[in-house]
Amino acid sequence: MNNKLLVNDFNFFYGSFQALEGLNLPIKEKQITALIGPSGCGKSTFLRSINRMNDTIAGTRVEGEILLDDKNVYAPDVDVVELRQRVGMVFQRPNPFPQSIFDNVAFGPRVLGMTKERNLEEMVQESLQEVLLWDEVKDNLHGPAQNLNPGQQQRLCIARTIAVRPEVILMDEPCSALDPVATLNVEDLMRQLAEEYTIVIVTHNMQQAARASDWTGFFWLGKLIEFGGTSELFTTPKEELTELYITGRQG
Repeated sequence: MNNKLLVNDFNFFYGSFQALEGLNLPIKEKQITALIGPSGCGKSTFLRSINRMNDTIAGTRVEGEILLDDKNVYAPDVDVVELRQRVGMVFQRPNPFPQSIFDNVAFGPRVLGMTKERNLEEMVQESLQEVLLWDEVKDNLHGPAQNLNPGQQQRLCIARTIAVRPEVILMDEPCSALDPVATLNVEDLMRQLAEEYTIVIVTHNMQQAARASDWTGFFWLGKLIEFGGTSELFTTPKEELTELYITGRQG
């Protein structure tokens, strides 16, 4: 099983504050890796470090490496636009653009000039089919995306992400604003997408991590306390702090 990403001695700073300390972990190709831990422990900061979304925050700096296919994403010659095409992001709350359903999905391929090589309508249909939304919206593609319910909006945002054919999908608590049925739909979708994509998900929902992921990392105060196969981490954790957290006695 290949590593799609490999994190080596990674540190992250907001000014003088160190938010992440000495992270080392592999992220396996075409598997789902969940990151768990209490609020403010660095999970989302780490997620945004993978595709350098933290670059937009003044005063941040990094040490160490995050390797994508053996190349450090922080190397000076890395094209950040290309990196974010390869490593897409789905946010906590559905954030469809104030445009039609079609234009939301078509946005990335248009910006990146992908329409020279492939038919745009085909790309949009394929992406909506992949997120199991096509049958629900095919008769209203030019209607406003905001008219969809929250679960549909989140699947639309995932379709928008995969329309540019990324290799990795980052998901920052993608179900926290959804009801239980919509949450299970997104979890089922993640399992299907993992056949094609490498997925890293931040979640506060430990049941979700246990249900949906292959690997789990437990973060605490900016450090990775434990990382391993999901079933092993939840049933026989190696670290006492991990056991205290997953049993609800700490954090």
